[in-house]
Amino acid sequence: MATETNAAFNTVQDQRILASLRQGVIVVDQDNQIQQVFAHAESLLGRSRESLLTCALADLDGIGDQALSLVSRAREENSPLNSYDVRCSPPLGDVELVDLHANPLESDGITILSILPRRITAFLEQKNEMDAAARSVSGLASMLAHEIKNPLSGIRGAAQLMGRALDDKHLRLTELICKEVDRIKDLVDDLENFNTPVELNMEPVNIHEVLDHVLNLSVAGFAEKATIRPIFDPSLPMVVGSYDRLVQVFLNLVKNAIEAAGPNADITVSTAYRHGIWIKGVGGERIRLPIEISIKDNGPGIPENIKGHLFDPFVTGKSGGVGLGLSLVARFISNFGGTVTANNHPDGGAVFKVQLAMYEDINHEQK
Repeated sequence: MATETNAAFNTVQDQRILASLRQGVIVVDQDNQIQQVFAHAESLLGRSRESLLTCALADLDGIGDQALSLVSRAREENSPLNSYDVRCSPPLGDVELVDLHANPLESDGITILSILPRRITAFLEQKNEMDAAARSVSGLASMLAHEIKNPLSGIRGAAQLMGRALDDKHLRLTELICKEVDRIKDLVDDLENFNTPVELNMEPVNIHEVLDHVLNLSVAGFAEKATIRPIFDPSLPMVVGSYDRLVQVFLNLVKNAIEAAGPNADITVSTAYRHGIWIKGVGGERIRLPIEISIKDNGPGIPENIKGHLFDPFVTGKSGGVGLGLSLVARFISNFGGTVTANNHPDGGAVFKVQLAMYEDINHEQK
């Protein structure tokens, strides 16, 4: 089996590529024995190459059971699987969380397991600063809330009066104004309590109804001159969330994409079902997040100096921005048990991906 395993990576280029990865990579045979070790596996796992090559997958410190479970499922389903935010017990040095990715090869019974460290020490060191920033947002919002709500009431009243004199075609616009004013008022209420957990009604939401509304709002306003390409999978099931909050999430992301791309903005909004994406919940339970919504732009991409802090309060790459939009996006998606990530696309521009749970999964667990 060792000869067959080596044959899978028999070129100098293969070896160099694997050695350059910023993660640990190990090759596991059909008996779940480690056959090859690449990249940073030795330093990450705290063991020498010789020690690892005589080790069973289940015997790896900190992640053995989780790694064996993921590799076994990937082999059974003959499909790549991922497991995010896996807690290492005991920690691997200062690494307390890892992402695991198992990819079974079609031949030889080989599975490639990559181990990506997620160091949370730096995050914990910044927690006080983030809490202080959140309190600043809360204080600022409290001071401005009264001043914002008063003109909102005037706008709503004026829209209602206008609606009485308009025909059915234009009446829809005044109804849209009223609906958005109500949503802004709710958002101001949320900002007043930014540093306090908000109770959200978890309900089944048709994600395409959310996105259709977002795109209609965008085209009627800030995206009037942009090109927006929706690529939707109509078969997707209901997601867990709140309709109003999800509208705010994706309105923020689309607006952010268009502002980043500039006058020639070309935005692709797509939905898809992704197998094998799991995270661990607060209680240690495994949560499946198969519903993916991505927003890709053709802008300059995310600046490297803010890439790791993009969802923190007061972090922004936009001139004149205050850095609250993406922090609210992260907060709402986290409340729904999902994840949001941002990266630069290989073809240029940035891509934001939101992963959400299916309502039927959560509803089944509650029963």
